[in-house]
Amino acid sequence: MMAVRRWAGLGLAVCIAALVWMGYLWYSANQTSAPSHQDPEELRTLLKLGNEVVDVPQRLVVKWQGDWEANGDQDAYEAAEGLSQSLNLPGVQQLTEGGHLTYRVVDTKNGVNVRFNWQEISEDRSYIIIQLEAAGNEQLSALTELQTEYGQALHENGIDAEWNASLQGTVKGEHTAGSTMKAVEDGIFRNMAATKAESYEDATTVSNAYEVPSLRSGIQSGGKVLNMQVAVHEDQSTGSSRVTIGLPVITIEY
Repeated sequence: MMAVRRWAGLGLAVCIAALVWMGYLWYSANQTSAPSHQDPEELRTLLKLGNEVVDVPQRLVVKWQGDWEANGDQDAYEAAEGLSQSLNLPGVQQLTEGGHLTYRVVDTKNGVNVRFNWQEISEDRSYIIIQLEAAGNEQLSALTELQTEYGQALHENGIDAEWNASLQGTVKGEHTAGSTMKAVEDGIFRNMAATKAESYEDATTVSNAYEVPSLRSGIQSGGKVLNMQVAVHEDQSTGSSRVTIGLPVITIEY
C-alpha cells in the first residue's frame, strides 16, 4: 500500500512539474529582457543556499533548453553539428527517438558530465536540451563556468534558450519530511525574502514553491510568478531526507 501511495504521489508530482514547466516556457516567451534569465549570480545563489541547508551535497544539474528554427542556411543536422563544435564537443550521433530524428553527444568537460540532445520536431523546427551535471566543489566551479559559456554559444547560434538548475543533497538524521522542510525553509528565509505560494504533500514528500522577487528567473502559475521550488523526500529505509532545490522549478526526480 505504501508503494502504491508513493508511486501515486510521484505521478502527481511529475504532472505538477510538467504543468509548471509549461508555465515557465510561457513566462519566458513573454519577457522583453531575455538576458536576465542568463544571470550566473542566480546559480551561485543556489550553490550558497544548498551548502547551508543540506549536510551532504550530492549533485547539481543545469539544463539549457530552447527552440531552433531553420533560416535557409542550414538543415537541422548541419546546425546541430555546428552547435556541438562551438561547444567543443565531439560530432553528433544520429538516432531516432520517439519517431523523431535526434542528434546526441555525451561527453565530460573538467569532470562535468555533458549531455547534448537536439531533436527535430518538424522539418523546420528542433528542440535542444543541453544538460550539465556535477558533484563536488571543483566540478561545481567548472559547471558554473560552462553554464555561462554554453549560454553564450547557444545565443550566438541563434537559439533562444532558457536555463534552469536543480541542486540535490541529503540532510542527516532521522527526521520527517515536514520537519526537514521546516529547517530548510528557515535557511531560505535567512538568506532571501521568499513567500511560500504553492505546496504539495504526501506521506513521505513535501514540495513547496516560492515567490522570490530577488530572483529574475520565474514561471507563471495561476497568476503568480514562482521563482524557486524546494522538495524534501524522506528515505524510509535510511531515515535521512533528500532535499532538492530548483530554480525556478525542479526538473529532475526528487
